[in-house]
Amino acid sequence: MEFFKGWFGGGAPKKPPPAPARMLGPELPPLVFRSGTTLPIVDWQATDPNVPATVDAAALDAFWTALARKWLEALGAALGERYAIGDSERFLLLSTLEPSRANVVLNFVERTRRRVLLVIEGIARETEMGKVCVLVFDSQDRYYEYVSNYDVAEGEYSLSSGMFIQRGYGHFVFVASEVSAMEPTIAHELTHCMVQHLPLPAWLNEGIAVNTEYRLCPPGRPLYTPAQMQEKHLKFWSELTIQEFWSGKSWRRPDEGNMLSYDLAKHFVVLASREYDAFRAFANAADVADSGNAAALEHLGYPVGNLAEAVLGEGAWAPQPETWKDGIERGQFRISSPHPNPLPGGEGKKK
Repeated sequence: MEFFKGWFGGGAPKKPPPAPARMLGPELPPLVFRSGTTLPIVDWQATDPNVPATVDAAALDAFWTALARKWLEALGAALGERYAIGDSERFLLLSTLEPSRANVVLNFVERTRRRVLLVIEGIARETEMGKVCVLVFDSQDRYYEYVSNYDVAEGEYSLSSGMFIQRGYGHFVFVASEVSAMEPTIAHELTHCMVQHLPLPAWLNEGIAVNTEYRLCPPGRPLYTPAQMQEKHLKFWSELTIQEFWSGKSWRRPDEGNMLSYDLAKHFVVLASREYDAFRAFANAADVADSGNAAALEHLGYPVGNLAEAVLGEGAWAPQPETWKDGIERGQFRISSPHPNPLPGGEGKKK
């Protein structure tokens, strides 16, 4: 993979010109940190009133990048003197990695950013409100300590090695010991990051991310054959459980329904994207409130229930939003494993 080639060569990424001085000086507002946390976690909502009253995209980008750097400086100071900040065109990296290894990570995320824009052209969008932060912790203990400061249930990040946290200022978090395995996770999570401007239903969000990941980082041999997976799908999905899929709740299941949700979403997106122009219009119009059903009718020419029928056979597969009493989920669930499908050598885990 190109990622591993980077360990043995390649120059440092070209650094962008510095942000305007007026954004880097005393005009920056003080950071407001959340109380009751073990590490400096910014209350980004408290910063909103201090955002410059300008529509100039470059100025706003510089403002948020400067604030993000200020936060990483505070976080790095709390984590220890070995932590340093590196940067590239669209990313800030806080880690204890040696400069050459830090450059490999920055080069890879930049390449992946450009490739995601090409693979899902017209759906993914460049992040223009500050550089994206990438945190690489020197141990799993530090990683877990940091993640525990967000409203992520313990069961969702146990045994995990990387995730994209969308709360506040969206950012990636990884463990340094897993740097060599970051590639699929970064491809998947960066896709989430670059479609977060859209109100995508969970299945579409995850299906796009999984297929983009597989396109950029082909997975190894799956644990189950296609026939075995089909058997599992037919056994698990019913007119009741399919509503959990459409609302996004099935990704929160602690059982096999989690893995099957990813696989079903992957198949649905493959089917829906056969005509890419229509799929692009669908993805840009899809709404989480009805799991994209109205947008599918308008742009694909059929309801989303037809996708389920193509995979599961005839049945009562249509979304029924009026039954979703427990609310909806938008996606971005995969916290620990580069591949939602179980692979040889380990069980499938969330994220």
